[in-house]
Amino acid sequence: MIKARTTSSPMAFAAAAAALVVILSAWGADATIESTCRDAKARDGRVDVAFCTRQFLAYRGAAEADAWGLARAGALIGINLCDDAIFDLTHGKIYPKPSKKAEEAMGGCVNAYDKVGLAFAEASDELRSRRYADAKQEMGRVAAVLQRCDAGLAKAGVASPLPRYSADTSQTAIITIAITSLIK
Repeated sequence: MIKARTTSSPMAFAAAAAALVVILSAWGADATIESTCRDAKARDGRVDVAFCTRQFLAYRGAAEADAWGLARAGALIGINLCDDAIFDLTHGKIYPKPSKKAEEAMGGCVNAYDKVGLAFAEASDELRSRRYADAKQEMGRVAAVLQRCDAGLAKAGVASPLPRYSADTSQTAIITIAITSLIK
């Protein structure tokens, strides 16, 4: 009978342990984000768990964050969405070229997204100061402002050129309010 030699070097053990830690921490980060998104859904049924998870997994630093950090990251994601919408509206990213009437309505949307971005920025400041009710109040203004933008476009006879921004920005506000409600 041949006996197998079972020697393991300390280096091999250390490498295996390090690999296990990396794998478990990556899984844990996803689980933390996903579980927080599920908890936010339990708090507010409008939360889209898949969207929530995707947004935070794509945001640098969110994987290590607790609920407070994810709420702040949500506010910063909202600012980024507004900046992107304003850029697309003001730098000719809308095709086909809008009519004069549509351009005026889009100018109203630029103002709306600017106000929404400011609301997210103020919410981020309130979260940093741990004034959660004030943060939720700031983010609560988002939907109404975006609806005025969409209504102005509809009144001008133009479909919203950026329907994803409106939906994503509103969903981000809903998620961020729900996560803020989880903070103890």
